[in-house]
Amino acid sequence: MRSTYALIVLCVTTAMSILPSAQAADDVWGGTWFTCEFAKSQTPPHEDCQMFDDEGFRFADGRFTYVRITESDETACKGEKVGQCFRRDRPAITISTKDRGKLDLGPDAIRVKYLFCTQTFYFKDTEHYREIWPDEDRCIWARKRHFYIARYEGRISEAAKQ
Repeated sequence: MRSTYALIVLCVTTAMSILPSAQAADDVWGGTWFTCEFAKSQTPPHEDCQMFDDEGFRFADGRFTYVRITESDETACKGEKVGQCFRRDRPAITISTKDRGKLDLGPDAIRVKYLFCTQTFYFKDTEHYREIWPDEDRCIWARKRHFYIARYEGRISEAAKQ
């Protein structure tokens, strides 16, 4: 009886010690993030990321998910490509999603396991966006590209899966 009680106390104590770090990860990475439309491979956006590209990411539930807006008619996109960007202050969007691997959120880096390789990415916050870049030891699917992303704050609907 004592050993059962001790085991329960140990499990509850362990769970309580893990919860704050999980909550911290949600605070730091929760939500849906889009890349800044006017950023380049290793150059930050010149307009504080006020325009989002149509592609982004979600970091949740131990998974790294690729997201894409499905309905944009924005005309002020890079290269004059209509619908391939949207304004950051847009009140609502619809997205499609694709799972891109297992995710490990750490305090100073994230790790994505995809296609039998785990890639480490580092990050740094600025006032208007978060910069993410890969470790020099890169998986075959990872490029040298830096990502400049910001959290989308509007309402999100998911498109029906086909």
